[in-house]
Amino acid sequence: MYFRNPIPSQPARERLLDAADRLVLETGAGHLTLDAVAKFAGVSKGGLLYHFPSKDSLLEAMLERYLNDVEAQVATRCARRGGAPTRIEQFRERVRVLLELRPERRAAGAALLAASADKPALMAHCRRSYREFVDEIATLPGGFERAALVQLAVDGLVLGELLQLSPYTSGERSRLVKALIKAADQCGRMQ
Repeated sequence: MYFRNPIPSQPARERLLDAADRLVLETGAGHLTLDAVAKFAGVSKGGLLYHFPSKDSLLEAMLERYLNDVEAQVATRCARRGGAPTRIEQFRERVRVLLELRPERRAAGAALLAASADKPALMAHCRRSYREFVDEIATLPGGFERAALVQLAVDGLVLGELLQLSPYTSGERSRLVKALIKAADQCGRMQ
């Protein structure tokens, strides 16, 4: 039963989002209800409703946190290199971040699917972010098509894994990840 391990003490909003992520991972997006999230997080339903007055607001927050997490990881990795990161460095790091197998990303991905199937309007923020990203890769020195093909391959691999359709063994996946990172590196070269 998924209610046996409440989320450790932390700010209520984050605890609720963590609970929603874990709930989606353990039981699937179809079981994401406000009652289940409140119980899993160890808060009252009123406490949950204070932060998220509807399931839509919870899904929106899950999606926003996912997008912010990806951006924060990209920024952190670029900062380690020192100096202002170039657009190609940001693109390469985004590819690396997205290809990492992290359970919390699977939960956010499942929430994305649930939101898009249930309420397509909830995806407006994601669509805007993705459009901004596409506009950014269009300016890379290696050309829009090359970078877009890399991104589409990354999206396809991640989505296939999210839907549990991916036929790749771990060895095959590892080789694909290396090839995609190499292709991302080549996006910085002039054609």
